[in-house]
Amino acid sequence: MTIAFFDFDGTITRGDSFALFLKFILGKRFYIKILCNIHILFLYKLGIYNNAKTKQSVLESCLGGMEQITLEQKCQAFCRKLESYCKDSALTKIQWHKEQGHKVVLVSASFEEYLRPLCKKLGIELLATTMEVKNGIVTGNFGHPNCYGVEKVHRIKATYNLCDYTSIYVYGDTRGDKEMLELASKKQGFYRVFY
Repeated sequence: MTIAFFDFDGTITRGDSFALFLKFILGKRFYIKILCNIHILFLYKLGIYNNAKTKQSVLESCLGGMEQITLEQKCQAFCRKLESYCKDSALTKIQWHKEQGHKVVLVSASFEEYLRPLCKKLGIELLATTMEVKNGIVTGNFGHPNCYGVEKVHRIKATYNLCDYTSIYVYGDTRGDKEMLELASKKQGFYRVFY
């Protein structure tokens, strides 16, 4: 059996999907929220804050307190825009894997909530960061650890028995995909390219 793991942001898309999602939800308020978080983003650029801490702060500031039902409606509405943000080359490669009968899994540090409608449309599986919801309200915290770096491997191994697969493809584009790329079979790890 064969399985293919794809990173999302930058690998399948042309850029950062979380920022695109926040712009879609917040409209003009997006820029006000960015200004409110400029110190956080600056510390991230300096390497003082890591990916998880930065994203957690922005999530809490932008979406904390939102009703879950409202979030779900906005995620559904966002699907078309998100699909249009994907690279044709990536979608073609995903389709090729599906035509070969391979299992295809999106593994992303971005949020499951807005990735799920796209994955359902593409007919692929999903492992991603989740938002915590309590009493129907988005708290602004993560529901699970940020699915980045070594956490991607932890999530993969907790969900799939890799010994069941004779061939493993992995596609990524950043440092956050390094550990996942090491899972690939010989000559089946692709960094910033599709062959």
